Amino acid sequence: MSSDPIRRVETTHIDEVRRTATSTTQWFAEKRHATHPITHNNQLKVLFCGEEGFADIATQIESAKQSIDLVCWGFDPGMELRRGAGPTWPRGKTYGDLLIEARNRGVKVRLLVWFDRRVAGKTLNMPGHSHGTSPWRTSSGSAAADKINAKRSLDMLQADWEKPRPHIKGQKIRKITREMIPLLAREEYCYSWCDAAFHGLLPGIEVRKRSGDAGKIKRSLASEQRQPGSMSQMEIERAGLILAGTHHQKTILIDFAYEGGSRAVGYVMGLNSVTDYWDTCEHKLEDPRREQGAELTAKECVQDGEADPGFLSLKPYQDYACRIDGGKALIAVYNNFVTGWDRSIDDRMHTAANQCVARDECKAVPPALLRKAEPGNSTVQIVRTQPDEDDKSIKDIYYLATDAACLAGGYLYVENQYFQNEEWAQRLMQKRKDVVAAWKRGAAKAGKSMEDMPVMHVFIVIPVPERAQMIPTTHDTLTALGAPGGMTGQVKMIDEVNKSTRALFTRDELGIPTNNSVDLPAIVRHANEMEKRDSIQLENIFSAKVAVAMLQVSGYDKRRWRYREIYIHSKLLLVDDGFMTLGSANLNQRSMAVDSEINIATNDAALARSMRNRIWMQHSGGLINGNGGTQADIAEAFKQWKKLMHSNLARKKEGAAMVGFLLPLEDKRSSTMRLG
Repeated sequence: MSSDPIRRVETTHIDEVRRTATSTTQWFAEKRHATHPITHNNQLKVLFCGEEGFADIATQIESAKQSIDLVCWGFDPGMELRRGAGPTWPRGKTYGDLLIEARNRGVKVRLLVWFDRRVAGKTLNMPGHSHGTSPWRTSSGSAAADKINAKRSLDMLQADWEKPRPHIKGQKIRKITREMIPLLAREEYCYSWCDAAFHGLLPGIEVRKRSGDAGKIKRSLASEQRQPGSMSQMEIERAGLILAGTHHQKTILIDFAYEGGSRAVGYVMGLNSVTDYWDTCEHKLEDPRREQGAELTAKECVQDGEADPGFLSLKPYQDYACRIDGGKALIAVYNNFVTGWDRSIDDRMHTAANQCVARDECKAVPPALLRKAEPGNSTVQIVRTQPDEDDKSIKDIYYLATDAACLAGGYLYVENQYFQNEEWAQRLMQKRKDVVAAWKRGAAKAGKSMEDMPVMHVFIVIPVPERAQMIPTTHDTLTALGAPGGMTGQVKMIDEVNKSTRALFTRDELGIPTNNSVDLPAIVRHANEMEKRDSIQLENIFSAKVAVAMLQVSGYDKRRWRYREIYIHSKLLLVDDGFMTLGSANLNQRSMAVDSEINIATNDAALARSMRNRIWMQHSGGLINGNGGTQADIAEAFKQWKKLMHSNLARKKEGAAMVGFLLPLEDKRSSTMRLG
């Protein structure tokens, strides 16, 4: 029996003679089935990184017959979904041109994108609208909407640049070089596309923007166990969450109702529809197909100890997209789009476009989506974070999946951009502790010992925190798991603060402090209050092992081996070859309670196993895949994983080539300010 509000109650009968019982693992948020149906007739395919994901999306857009519905955090009309080998724009057909071609075929295109004036200028998520609004030529958008395409923008700028320019005394000469033409043409194209789309000059393409609802976000946060911030910084962190809530969902739905849904295809993903997120699985040190921007990478190189920037392309990115072909899960994806579309904010009128309709938006379900499940189909639940509807089903899924991981002796694999959820980590360790206690209670009677208990292996792959203010929460989450060692700067800062304040305490003859007025920074005080665990305690108390890695690529460049961060934008969880969830949600409070998010969850064992095999092979340079996923296989994979991490660190220090991408996480920075 369970009093946990997200767990179902189940009665299990035990055969006392054989000492066995049969039960089922609860992977899904079953108590939310009425609003988040668990469906069984879905075909899934996971696409790795931008090259695979965006190319697949381009193919589906090109074959669309009736409708394309996109939900984006940001939209870049100038990004090329497929890219040739050339370094200059356009290296392929742009997203904007693909949508214009679709509407020319009679396809209805609806684009729902997050945009908030309060953070405009800071979040450059929509080139041509959020920035780049004063390009080389600004008359072409409204005046010639029917002629907008990437080649035209490039040709116009090329022709203008080649015109002779007689120098007029007192007039500044434009300092535009031939190399600048593609980037200037891209800026002009994005402006023209957005200008036309937002003014209704591209019939068949409708764009709506939406921003966060501060009142509903505030209500959502009020029900959280951990309240944002602490002491004086509480209001700073809280205000940042409430006033800068985003719509972070990333879904695409194509031909939902065409021919009864027989051609319906959808995507739930972490990939942003912005050019920075395009990369290959090889994650090359330099790749001309990634966007060029040396000045944007200078800070990156300085942080990694490089003497000079040197990089021409933007940094590598790791991410995923899940394609759904047919099946009832697409109904939930459609309903999510419609509710967002109906309550979206009209940017010109500053009012809601329509009142939100009821939950049964899809009143006439395309019959092909109701087909019977077949062998090879996947059971799926679409889950969300949606403060507008008090929906925290993604949080439920994460908790349920990690609870299940605690029961077994396999693995839990987390690959996430923001690993900043101490509450989740504490729950994971407490559940595992409960399982170990239960094992101890029954071990003697069953003739078992602690040495017989299967070890839970936790693999964590995260980036160095994006901003310094993210360091404390990352440190605390890792501390809860007994693995804060990679946060070297924060650990050192906390130790130094504690050491410097000890002398300020007055003590009695027994050594007991009598003056507790020393004002420690809230971040340090919280870290001091946390339970500390080391690797030996993890094994003895929790029968668990934890490895924390970051990814970097090595490459021979400028006559030496150089190294570069592979930025983890992924939001992926795999458990015991039995469960997978991916989508837009990060493992932090913002994604679990503030921003709108959407994930797909499935207990498709074959899919989870194939993903584990491919991901581990990719990260390890082909050395590690966990084989069949038995307890022995995972234990050996964990051992080799740790060994490779540290051997790569040694290779990097020697200035040699690494094998694969794995390195131990290390962040030498520290911060006493925490922001969500």
